[in-house]
Amino acid sequence: MTGQWPKEEIDHKDTDKNNNKWVNLREATHAENNQNSDVRRDNPLGFKGVKRQRNRFTARIVAGKNRYYLGSFLTVEEAAKAYDEAALRLHGEFARTNFGMVT
Repeated sequence: MTGQWPKEEIDHKDTDKNNNKWVNLREATHAENNQNSDVRRDNPLGFKGVKRQRNRFTARIVAGKNRYYLGSFLTVEEAAKAYDEAALRLHGEFARTNFGMVT
């Protein structure tokens, strides 16, 4: 539609690979495309960036080649919110959050 091939990849903003409407597509690097992914089906907690550590929950995020430890929390929801805040800060418009926060 633009007359050029994308430099790297095409990202579906809503993560629906069948929704190829022009307004839903954007150029992205491989890392940006991964940042805009939904939580994996095999994730037992159902939240991105959160893991159980004994009786607490830890939040972590990757941006570029850096891994960030976001803290240890009493509830899974607190850890998921910490991930969301970091995702919005580090991933910008490509952030896919747990609670659908708007960038």
